[in-house]
Amino acid sequence: VVDIPLVSPRKLDQYVARYPGVWIVDVRSGEEYRRSHIRYAVNIPYELEGGDLPGEKEIVVYCERGATSMAAVREMIRQGYRALSVTGGITEYKGRNLVFSE
Repeated sequence: VVDIPLVSPRKLDQYVARYPGVWIVDVRSGEEYRRSHIRYAVNIPYELEGGDLPGEKEIVVYCERGATSMAAVREMIRQGYRALSVTGGITEYKGRNLVFSE
């Protein structure tokens, strides 16, 4: 059993500011990502299992509500990455870096 490291949506902007270079990964579908996402996030849909993840950087993962990102983080940790999940996903994120498509 792997404990999933978590960051709250309220603390996400502070966390990213404190750790420059952290990767933000959106594991939702490309269509969901295009509708709204967190600025600077890379879209790697969970179904694709992987992608080009930087082994030397911490990875912050989010999805719509948090369950898929927790599963993705569990797998990333199993593969040796340093990753954490945003609790409640983008649904709970109210930070200044929320981007909506035009």
